[in-house]
Amino acid sequence: MKNEFIIMGLDIGGANTDCCIYRIKDNKATLINSAKEYLPMWEKKDQLEECLHNFKKDYRIDVVIATTTAELADGYTSKKEGVFDITSKVMNVFKDSIVKFVTFNGLKDFKYVKNNPLDAAAANWIATSHMISKISSDCIFMDMGTTTTDIIPIKNSIESARGHSDLERLCSGELVYTGMLRTNVATITNKIPIRDEKATVSSELFSTTADVHHILGNIKEEEYTCSTSDNEDTSIDSCKRRLARVICADLDMLTDEEINNIARHVEKEQINQITNALKKVHEHSKLDDVIITNYADAPICKKAACNLGLNITSLNDYLTGDSLNVSPTIGCVQMYIDEICMDIQLLNSVG
Repeated sequence: MKNEFIIMGLDIGGANTDCCIYRIKDNKATLINSAKEYLPMWEKKDQLEECLHNFKKDYRIDVVIATTTAELADGYTSKKEGVFDITSKVMNVFKDSIVKFVTFNGLKDFKYVKNNPLDAAAANWIATSHMISKISSDCIFMDMGTTTTDIIPIKNSIESARGHSDLERLCSGELVYTGMLRTNVATITNKIPIRDEKATVSSELFSTTADVHHILGNIKEEEYTCSTSDNEDTSIDSCKRRLARVICADLDMLTDEEINNIARHVEKEQINQITNALKKVHEHSKLDDVIITNYADAPICKKAACNLGLNITSLNDYLTGDSLNVSPTIGCVQMYIDEICMDIQLLNSVG
């Protein structure tokens, strides 16, 4: 590999596709761009190549390291089909670049992934945990994104998760299918306190956690990047209107304070979900140090770790700005840098 090159890290998710671009020169890394694009793959998987072209249009990309979780999107009949389609599209766009994919067996080329597609399925947390091991050799890493929360034990600088597939990790507590934006409120709680009573919730997709966290100020309106459940705008009033529907009410029936209390209750229950999973991982890993990152720098993971009295370090101390929301892509780049034996630590290079 030449001494100067430009490398892109890609994280292709079911709802968002993220990238970072670094220039490597004179044994130093400079972050020159990072981006997140909302691309719901269950509806728009045929637009993935266009998205990737937009990411690369201003740069000559020498190396691409990609990871995917979008194969679970219901636009595909199986994970194998999804992995093949996604990785093929990456290869189509980056024909003139070195391309490798994150797998449970390290970085592999397209031929390997074609023959072993499930090794590349939902492996983005492998890249992130590799990056986090540069901060602490023994810790639990918590990463709450728009859709899911990863809780990954790391021992002796190597991820030590009990599960690898999403199914295994759901069973082990290392994956919690709850996030900052896209989670149906009805999956978080089945009862909501209201006027000295408890109302059971409607199981309709009336409101998501993006509404809750926008009402509470945990995300800014520009961070509400997913579609809304009623296809209306993302204003506070619209968020409150959607949240009221969860108990089959509207803004005429509920006071502003009652709606705010509903949002606080949902937030508390979401924190409890994550706390319970974290407790399970903590009990089998015996690790007391936690490194956290949270979409929009929200306090959800921090509150869950505080519930268990764990020692908390924030990834904010190492990454800044938009790069915080694309951390798996930075992990992809770090994996390649380490593979070619360059002595560069990206977490010390950002900011």
